[in-house]
Amino acid sequence: MKKLALILLTAAALNVFAAETKVQGYLVDLACSSEEGQKPGFGAKHSKMCLQMPECVKSGYGVLTDDKKVIKFDAASNAKARRFIAELKKEKDIKVNVTGTVNGERIAVSKIELQ
Repeated sequence: MKKLALILLTAAALNVFAAETKVQGYLVDLACSSEEGQKPGFGAKHSKMCLQMPECVKSGYGVLTDDKKVIKFDAASNAKARRFIAELKKEKDIKVNVTGTVNGERIAVSKIELQ
């Protein structure tokens, strides 16, 4: 019985570790990306100032990938994104590497960094 429990715990730990994924793209807010995200050059033109506008902050954040898909952040990840944005020196072309656990169209972010 102890062996079975140990095997199950090991398998669960490996699953959690294996689920960690790196996503690359532009940091965007969901309000603007839903309206403009499919337009050419949107990600590169999207600004820090826009990311900090109240309606954009309220909408939440995500990563706009090269294939124009937006992977949305979960609630805790939105708080991480707000801190990341506040510390940014860049005003536009905010291309990021986001590491976290993807579940459907959402990601639980463990790390955000500039590319």
